[in-house]
Amino acid sequence: MKSANSKCNHQTEMFNSKQHVHKENNTYKHMKNRVSIFGTTLAMLCVVCFSCTKLNSSEVTASVSSTDKDLALESQNIYGPELKGIQDLFYSVDTRFAAVKKSEIQSATDIYTFLNDDEKQQIERIKSVNLVVIKDNQQSEIQAYGTTDHLTDAQLDILKSMDYFNHFTIRTEFRGKNMETGIIEDKFFGPHITVVPDQQATYAEGNEALINYLKDNSISDITAVINNQIFALKISFVISKEGEVTTVMHDAMTTGYPSIDEKFIELIKNIPGKWIPAENAKGEKMEQEFVFTFGPADRC
Repeated sequence: MKSANSKCNHQTEMFNSKQHVHKENNTYKHMKNRVSIFGTTLAMLCVVCFSCTKLNSSEVTASVSSTDKDLALESQNIYGPELKGIQDLFYSVDTRFAAVKKSEIQSATDIYTFLNDDEKQQIERIKSVNLVVIKDNQQSEIQAYGTTDHLTDAQLDILKSMDYFNHFTIRTEFRGKNMETGIIEDKFFGPHITVVPDQQATYAEGNEALINYLKDNSISDITAVINNQIFALKISFVISKEGEVTTVMHDAMTTGYPSIDEKFIELIKNIPGKWIPAENAKGEKMEQEFVFTFGPADRC
């Protein structure tokens, strides 16, 4: 009986063991299936996420690209492609050279009448003073030479003969102090001067309005400039006793673009508004010459 029971028990244990193994196998297969499903799902999610990310990236790139293009177009609208390299253009309407009243020239006895305070402080010892009359933008043969700061009789005679809107230069060579280093060295001053009346002609709306008129009405013509290659131009004109613009002339130099030269001549001839005419020391109205200068600020 024991032998039969033992055998029975042994068979039962074997059956149970097989059942346990079978159960473990089923569990393993079930887990494997779940892992497989999870892996597949995860892979699909990655593909979807990557596609969305790529799509968003493309949209962002397209948006940035579109924004960049908009900014580029806006920049071109503001500056204009041809004007991109043009900077610091100079516009001026003034006397031909530094203005000194005729009454001051008539009473001058030394060179300091024609120098500013900073220039006066630099002079230690005068070496020479040469006064030269300027005609047609050139130094003439009418000259007088001196060796001190006091003007000679010949120099005084030339000054007294100068009429309104005549021009001259007075070149002073001297030993002077370098204001940066303090060292005494050879230097010179050579101011160019225009003789003007006590009351100069003025534009009724102001000089700033005059310059803005010339700028605003020439900008479309200046777009013809290529590679920032533009040069200085001078146009002279006269304000009559009645306050009218007359005798407009291409005075000197050229921008290098005939259309721009002609445009400025046209603008000067047609300046809107009125001028208040010049007056001499007696209060009598008189004509006055002005010069319009245009070009790169570093070459005017």
